[in-house]
Amino acid sequence: MKRKTYFSFAAGRVIAGLTVAGMVFAGLSFYLHSVYDQSLFDGFTNIGEKYRTMTESYADGKFGDVFIDIFTDLYCSDYLKISEVNEDGSFETIYETDYRVCPLEKSIREWFYITDDEELLALGDRTDVVNDNDWTIHYVKSSEIGSIDFDYDPYLGNSWNETALSDAYSYSNGFYRAASEFGSLFQYRLPSVETYYVEGNTLHIGKVIEVDGYGTGFLGSRSKDFTDPSKADLYINQDGDIVQMMDIYRLTPRPDRFLEQHSDIFLAKNTSELFRLKAEEDDRVWSDTEDYHKYKASLRDNGLFVQGQLEIFEHNGKQYMLEYVITALPYTEYFKPVLIFLAVILFILGAGIPLLLAIRPYHQYKKAYESNIFKNNLIDALAHNMKTPLQILGGYAENLKDVEDSAEKNRYAERILTKTSEMNRDIEGILRSAEKSDIRLTKTPVRACIEEAASKAGAEVGIKGDGVIKADREYFNMALFNLIDNAAKYKTAGSKIEAVITKNGITITNKTGADKFTPGTGLAIAGRILEQQKLYLGTSLKDGVFEARIGKKPGKN
Repeated sequence: MKRKTYFSFAAGRVIAGLTVAGMVFAGLSFYLHSVYDQSLFDGFTNIGEKYRTMTESYADGKFGDVFIDIFTDLYCSDYLKISEVNEDGSFETIYETDYRVCPLEKSIREWFYITDDEELLALGDRTDVVNDNDWTIHYVKSSEIGSIDFDYDPYLGNSWNETALSDAYSYSNGFYRAASEFGSLFQYRLPSVETYYVEGNTLHIGKVIEVDGYGTGFLGSRSKDFTDPSKADLYINQDGDIVQMMDIYRLTPRPDRFLEQHSDIFLAKNTSELFRLKAEEDDRVWSDTEDYHKYKASLRDNGLFVQGQLEIFEHNGKQYMLEYVITALPYTEYFKPVLIFLAVILFILGAGIPLLLAIRPYHQYKKAYESNIFKNNLIDALAHNMKTPLQILGGYAENLKDVEDSAEKNRYAERILTKTSEMNRDIEGILRSAEKSDIRLTKTPVRACIEEAASKAGAEVGIKGDGVIKADREYFNMALFNLIDNAAKYKTAGSKIEAVITKNGITITNKTGADKFTPGTGLAIAGRILEQQKLYLGTSLKDGVFEARIGKKPGKN
C-alpha cells in the first residue's frame, strides 16, 4: 500500500477541526446577530424616549428652539418632526429636520450650520441658556467655511448609529461591544471627506478617503473622487483644519421612499385622520397605553433596514406628536469586517491546529511505515538471493551421498559447512538490520567507516581519499561490511580490495578473475540498506574486475 502524504494523513483531523470551527463561527454569528437585532430595537426605543423627554422639557419651558436643534443634531435621525396637537386635532410644528443645513459640531454646545439659504443666513447666531451654559448655533455660508477656527477636527452630524444608544450595546457581553467597536461601521473604515462644497441644501462630496475608525489607516485605506470637474473651483480643501477628518457615520438624505410608502400616517394632517386610519389598520402595528398611541413601521430599501415610529402622547394636559425615521445597516453589512476576520481566524485555527497536532503522529506513522517496508525488502532480498546458495548446498549433498571415498566426503562436508556458515552470517546481518527501528542521517566520516567495516570483515582494503556523507552511521557500516565481505569472498588470490572516495561517492573494486560473476546475498542487503538512506548502489563487472559504486544519484560516483 502506498504511503500516505502528510496532508492525506491529517485530512480527517483537519475536516474535524474545520467542522468545529464552522460550528463556533455559526454560534458567534448567531449570538452577534441576536444581540445586534436587540440593540437596534433598544436603540430605536431609547432615542424615542430621549425625543419624548426633550419635548416634555421644552413644553415645561426649560429650554428653547436652539437647544432642540442642537439636541436633535447630536442625537439625530434621518427624519424627525415634533408637533403640538391643537384642540381641533391639527398639528403645529415645533421642530422638523431641516435638510437645508449641514451641521458641524465644534463642541457639544457650539455648532456651525453650513448653508447657502439666505433666510437662514439672516438669522446669524442663535443662543439658548440652559443650566447656566450657552448653547449656540452659528449660520455660516459654505464659501466661508474655511475661515472657521476649530480647536479640533469636527464631524458632520448625520444618522445616529442606533447601537450606540441601546442597552444591548452599553451593557451586553464584552464580546459584542468589542466586535461593534472594532469591526462595525461605528469605529471601522470611516470615510473622511477631504474636499466638498455646499450648494443650497445639498452637500457635494469631492475627494473621500476611507480609513479605520481611529483615523490612523493602519488597516489600509481606499480613496474615491466624486469631484465635478465643471465646478472644481467651488470645492473646499483645507488640510489639517476642518475637512481633513470630517467623519461621516452614515450620510443619508431624507427617507422619501419610507415616508411616501407610509404617507397616510407620517404625513397626516390631523389626529382625526390618524385615528380613522388606526381603526382600519392591523392592530399589530399600533400599540396603545393610557399615555400614548404608537404606530411603528419598517421598510427594506436597497439592503437597508428603515424603521419609523409615530407617537401621540399627553403632557400637562396637552397632546404632542413625535415622528422619527432611522436607517440601519443589515447585520451582515454592519459586522462584515468582523465576520471576515472571525472566518479567517477560525479557518486558520480549525485547519492549523489539527495540522500541527498531526505532525508527531505522522512522523511516527512514517517511521513505522518505512521500517516495515525496509524489513519486507530485506526479506525479499534474502529469499531471492538464498536460492543460489541453497542450490549449491543441494548439489554438495547429492555428491556427498554418491561419494565413497572418505577424503572426498570430508571435502564436500567442509564445503557444506562453509556455505552454511556464510548463509548464517548473511541472515544474522539481515536480522540486525531489521532490529534497528529508525534511521538518523548525520554527517558520517567515510574513511573511518570503511576502516571499521574492513576490520570487522577481516579484509585488507586500500583506501584513497576521504570525505563526509550524510547517512545513518550504523546502517552505513552494515552496508560497507556487506560490500567488503562480498569482495573478500570473490577476489582472486593475492589481489587487493581498493576503495576510492570522491566528492560524488565511493567506489569499491576487486579482481574476480572471471567475466561472469554471481554476487552473494550481502550485495543485495547492502543495496537495500543504502536505499533506505537515500543512497544508491551500482555494480558492474568488466575484464574480471568487479566494481561497486555508492552515490547520491544512480550512476554517480
